[in-house]
Amino acid sequence: MPKAVRPLPAWVPAGWYPDPLDQGAARYWDGKRWTLEYRDSPPPDPVPASPSDVPASSPPSAAAGGAAPQARPVGFLDRWRDIPKGARIAIWVVGVIVLISVIGAIAGGGNNKKTASSEPATAAQASQQKPATPPVALKLDTGDYAVTSSHTTLHGRTTAGATLTVEADPAHVHGTHWSKTVALEIGSNVVNVEATMAGRESSSRTITVTRHHTQAELEAKAQARREREQRQKEADERREREERKEHEIENASVSQQNALHSAESYLQSSAFSEAGLIEQLSSEAGEGFPHEDAVWAVDHLENVNWDAEAAKSAKGYLESSSFSCQGMIEQLSSEAGEKFTLSQAEYGARQVGLC
Repeated sequence: MPKAVRPLPAWVPAGWYPDPLDQGAARYWDGKRWTLEYRDSPPPDPVPASPSDVPASSPPSAAAGGAAPQARPVGFLDRWRDIPKGARIAIWVVGVIVLISVIGAIAGGGNNKKTASSEPATAAQASQQKPATPPVALKLDTGDYAVTSSHTTLHGRTTAGATLTVEADPAHVHGTHWSKTVALEIGSNVVNVEATMAGRESSSRTITVTRHHTQAELEAKAQARREREQRQKEADERREREERKEHEIENASVSQQNALHSAESYLQSSAFSEAGLIEQLSSEAGEGFPHEDAVWAVDHLENVNWDAEAAKSAKGYLESSSFSCQGMIEQLSSEAGEKFTLSQAEYGARQVGLC
């Protein structure tokens, strides 16, 4: 029971005002006393400081802020408290006398008032009442959990004889125990479990198994990311070099452009090393381009594989002469020969089967 609080003045109209006991933001004043109705929102109305502050045009219900009914029903306890104490005692006495009389009448003749038709009806109702069938029992031995493996085994208990499925796949049931191994993906895996049995209501449960990466998976994922970033970096560098070459070719001198065209023509008809092609373009016995223009032309060739050029040169030598592995390497790499690098010469010799 709430504590007694000081009532508001009699001229304060009914409405929601600040709760003096702080059991709610607002408490309802019915115009005579505080009720047991509370609310937290909307906020309470301010208590009028004097009768002159009470709006003359607003009915008492307007002070309730629309949250109370137009005419608030008076409860039984409110009515009972309004009755004088002497009258309340008299009512209690009369009530006791009436109650004793009714009990006596029921005890004396109530059993004789049963009709013949009521007994068959009671028997029929009893025969129609059947004991309620409980649903199939279904329990999981664990709640939601997390693992790092790609598979996990769920297990629990159910009603003996029930059929159990996990994500629509049959589970193994032994007596009242069941189990099922399920595959997991990275992240949250919501698994549905359902138990059915003839004559009973089915039961279902849901469990969430979260799979995290293993340390090996994390390392492999990081390595794949690094390799992907490296490939992207190399692709960006190649694109930048090609764009730079295109720009340089567009702005090259006539001599440089001619040297580039000559270098492309030589590679289409013969095999050359990088150093051998520069010498061919710049020597007096060759094209006679300035050495700087010859170097520039070779640097701006596109899609040249010097290893493949070494293999092509080795094949040409074998068509006219015989060579050992070491002899072919020296012929391809020497200054008096083709001027390939040692690694390029070794590659060419291997490609023609000498090494």
